[in-house]
Amino acid sequence: MDIGELVQYLNRMSSSISEIGDKTSSGLQDIETRLSNLNSTLTITNVLLIVLIIVIAINTFLKWKNSKN
Repeated sequence: MDIGELVQYLNRMSSSISEIGDKTSSGLQDIETRLSNLNSTLTITNVLLIVLIIVIAINTFLKWKNSKN
C-alpha cells in the first residue's frame, strides 16, 4: 500500500465517521421532537384526567347528598 492509497483510505474513513455523526445528530433531533410532542400530549391527558376525577368526585358527593335526603 503506497501513500496515495493510504491517504484515500483515511479520507474515506473520515468521511464515513462524519456521516455517522450527521446521521446520529439527525436521529437525536427526531427523537427530541417526538419526545416534545409526547410531553405535550401527556400534559393534556393529565389535565383531562384531573377534570374527570373532579367530575366523579362531584357526582359521588351529589349522590351521597341525595341519598341522605
